[in-house]
Amino acid sequence: MQGPDPFIELIPIAEATGARKELYDDLERVRGKGHVSNLFKAYGAFPELGIANFKRLTVLLSQGTLSAKLKEAVMTALAVINHCDYCISFHGTQMQSVGSSDEEIAAARDFDAERINFTTKERALFEYAMKANGDPHSITPEDIIVCRDIGVTDAEFVEIIETVNTGNAFNTFAGALNIGADDFLTYAMDEYHAKRKAADG
Repeated sequence: MQGPDPFIELIPIAEATGARKELYDDLERVRGKGHVSNLFKAYGAFPELGIANFKRLTVLLSQGTLSAKLKEAVMTALAVINHCDYCISFHGTQMQSVGSSDEEIAAARDFDAERINFTTKERALFEYAMKANGDPHSITPEDIIVCRDIGVTDAEFVEIIETVNTGNAFNTFAGALNIGADDFLTYAMDEYHAKRKAADG
């Protein structure tokens, strides 16, 4: 068992200096005062890498043509696959922030796009993302044709696969460093704390 504490030091916002403070300032500028996630506090140990990852994440979530709801649903599903309870709470909270119901978040956790208020294209891309995550080499020309026939562009294929890459990378980072959930999260926190308590014995 990993225990209750992160494996590396998470410097509080008020104590950040230098490049770490630059990273924290970027996060607060985009997410709001006090909203420096524990994941990015951990990245503060290598702030230049944290800054680069946050810029990449910001591009993924704020640009492109795919909805934030689709991307957050994919990352919620990946968090379940990767057993990242922190990430389930984080991306569930993000789904709430873009108008998803608890039923839709539960559907993402069950990998069931049919129960999420998606367009036909979004539903197909959710399924494509799940298949690509399970085994990227299982994607066939027929899978691409199905998506093409409903208007998926090259840029959207890149956008959804980068969503998979990003979700998996952050799940691994949070899990391997035992990063705990943020105080400002709202989704499934009772569930999160119950699991942590059980794991800690």
